[in-house]
Amino acid sequence: MKQFLILFFALFNCAISFSQEYIDLLKFHYAATPKNNFVDTNDKAPLSEVGIDLTLPLKINNSLTIITGLFWENINTQLAPETEEISISTLNIRIGINKKHSEKWSGTYLLLPKISSDLKDIDKNHFQLGFLGLLKRTHSATKNYSVGLYYNQELFGPFFVPLLGLYRKTEKWEFNITLPIWADINYSISNRISAGATFSAFVRSYYLGNYDNYVVKKNNELFGYLQYKLNRSILFQAKIGYSIGRSFRAFPKNEKIDLGISAFRFGDNRKKLNSDFEDGLVFNFRMIYRFDLSN
Repeated sequence: MKQFLILFFALFNCAISFSQEYIDLLKFHYAATPKNNFVDTNDKAPLSEVGIDLTLPLKINNSLTIITGLFWENINTQLAPETEEISISTLNIRIGINKKHSEKWSGTYLLLPKISSDLKDIDKNHFQLGFLGLLKRTHSATKNYSVGLYYNQELFGPFFVPLLGLYRKTEKWEFNITLPIWADINYSISNRISAGATFSAFVRSYYLGNYDNYVVKKNNELFGYLQYKLNRSILFQAKIGYSIGRSFRAFPKNEKIDLGISAFRFGDNRKKLNSDFEDGLVFNFRMIYRFDLSN
C-alpha cells in the first residue's frame, strides 16, 4: 500500500482533491431531485444520477507515479414534456503520470478518452477525447497551490477550462478549491462528524444515437452536507442543495460553436430543441473509500 502516492486530480465530475494526507480510491454517489418543472410550462420530469469513481495510482519511484482511473455515471431524465425518458451515460478512462519536477513543484498530466452517449448504435460520435495538465506548488503537507488547464473535444466544439486551485488544512477546517468548477469547505465537529458546503459547475455533452443529435448537461449546484466517518477508510456524506441554471439542452448534431472557454461560448448560433428545467432542490448521497497517508 505504500506504493500509493498522494496526488490525484479526480475530474468533474465528482470531487477534486489536492490533499497531502489522503487519497480517495473509490467514490460512489447517487443524486435525485423532486419532479422538475420545465420553464414556462406546468409539465414535470424526473432526474436522477448515479456514478462511481475509481482511482489506481502506482508509484514508480520518488519522482514518478503512474495514474490510472475510471469514472462512470448514468443519468435518467426527460428532455421535453410528453417525450420518453432517456438514459445517458459517461464512461471516462484516465491514464497519465504525476511527475515531481523539484522539491516544491510537481505536475499531473492525464489523457481522458471517454464514451458519452445513450449507448445506442455506437459509432465515432459517441467518443470524445480530453486532456488535463496541472502544476502544483507545495508549501507544506497542509498547504499547496495549483494552476492548470482542462481541454475536451465536446460534441458542441473545442472546450477549455483554465484551473486555479488551493488546498489548506488546519486543525478543524479544510479548504479544497479548484476554480471555476469545484469548491469544498468543511469543519470537523468531532473525530467522526464534520459539516461542510460544496459548489460544483460542470459541463458534459452526450450523443443521442436514437435521435442523431446531442445533449449538453450544464449544472451549477450548491450543497450543504454532513459527513460521518465510519472508520479511517470509509466515509458517508448526506447532502442537500439547490441547482442554479440547470439545463439539459438538445441541439442538432451538426450545429457547433467555434470555441468554448469555461462559461463563455464564441460563435454560438445553435438552435435549441427543447426547454430548460427550472432551478430546484437536489439530494445527494456519497460513499468514499479513503486511503490515509498521514501515517
